[in-house]
Amino acid sequence: MQSEPLSLYELNQQIKGIIRNAAEPVYWVFAEISELKMNASGHCYLELVEKDEDTDSLKARSRATIWSSTYRMIRAYFESTTGIRLSPGMKVLVKVTIDFHEIYGLSLNITDIEPSYTIGEIARKKQEIINRLTEEGVIDMNRQLDFPKLPKKIAVISSETAAGFGDFKDQLLNNEYDFRFHLKLFPAYMQGEDTESSIIHALESINRYGDLFDVVVIIRGGGSQADLSCFDNYRIALHVAQFPLPVLTGIGHEKDETIVDMIAYRQLKTPTAVAEYIISCFADENENINELVNRILQLTRQKIKEESDHISEMGFRCSVNARQLLVRQNAGLLQERHNLAFLCRNSISERYLKVSNAMKDIRFSAWKKFQRDMHKTDAMKQLLLGISRTATGQLQHKLNVLENRNRYLSPVEILKRGYSITRQNGKIVRDGTLLHEGEILDTFFYKGRRSSRVVD
Repeated sequence: MQSEPLSLYELNQQIKGIIRNAAEPVYWVFAEISELKMNASGHCYLELVEKDEDTDSLKARSRATIWSSTYRMIRAYFESTTGIRLSPGMKVLVKVTIDFHEIYGLSLNITDIEPSYTIGEIARKKQEIINRLTEEGVIDMNRQLDFPKLPKKIAVISSETAAGFGDFKDQLLNNEYDFRFHLKLFPAYMQGEDTESSIIHALESINRYGDLFDVVVIIRGGGSQADLSCFDNYRIALHVAQFPLPVLTGIGHEKDETIVDMIAYRQLKTPTAVAEYIISCFADENENINELVNRILQLTRQKIKEESDHISEMGFRCSVNARQLLVRQNAGLLQERHNLAFLCRNSISERYLKVSNAMKDIRFSAWKKFQRDMHKTDAMKQLLLGISRTATGQLQHKLNVLENRNRYLSPVEILKRGYSITRQNGKIVRDGTLLHEGEILDTFFYKGRRSSRVVD
């Protein structure tokens, strides 16, 4: 036993000496970063922890420090090798010395870091998320949705000030075909600790609007490779996979594919590429419509020509038959007159009169028949022309109906017809019985908005 009591300072000095004498000069330690802070002088202060793999409970914790001169080298080496930043939640393999201070207690002084260990841990964690999504049966859900033929109403998740959003908007709204689109931005952080919560909040906000949108676009545009780790997030991937609308991503990177890219309906490299993909949907459909119209016009012209040729042929046949009939009738009359001359010279005048009358009747009958045949021919020609015009008109009417339907279903048109939208605290009011006296309501009209208070 000790002979006299020690002061706390004396005890801590003894502990410091024991640790200094017993400890190895350096240790390689793997742990998880739970906290990471930098002060104004450039020193980095961390808290390292180790958790139980089965229960995720805390097994060990220790403070650690990377002095500014060392931190500048470690950070540059680590980021250039891994493409990501040191951040909380990351597992690292670090070279440390043990330090014990009489006031601050035990801490670790980090002098080096092994990036390959973290790269392996990131890959393992990423694969674990992919396996989990696969086991839960959701990894292919968004890609199995039916993509709208004409995605006109687009919900955009991006930072409002991001250059990528500006490029996407300019490319889409100023397209060479003059197609018109409806865009609604749902602002979210595209990097940093708040990325997960803000993107999920944006997806939930879009989902509350129901059928107002056709597709969802997630874009960020540019940035370093270190900023992409937030898109290898289980909760974001789970929400995107199960989202009821097709999701297009344009995160703006060429090399690596994030988990969000993998489970989205379609991955495109940049925000501009996303805009071009949406425009191409309309361009392809416009080309199909033009081909259909040209085909209808071609078939109509061909049918009109065929019927016109048929009518001309029928007219020619009628004319030939009429002439042949007249020739035969004239021959018969001549023969009859010759016979009458021989049989009854005395009644030649009477017979001649009868023959003349018969010739007139025959000519009149032949002319009437010819006129009837020509009338039928003209009627058939008009009928075929009417059918062609009707078919063309019906197709044009269908095209007009489709265009008017799209215009009629526009949210602006719905408000224009006298409907309004009432919100409370940003949420649409669907049940008036849930409102209470004194609550403030915002009502949106086709032109303007008004606030009101519930009085009864």
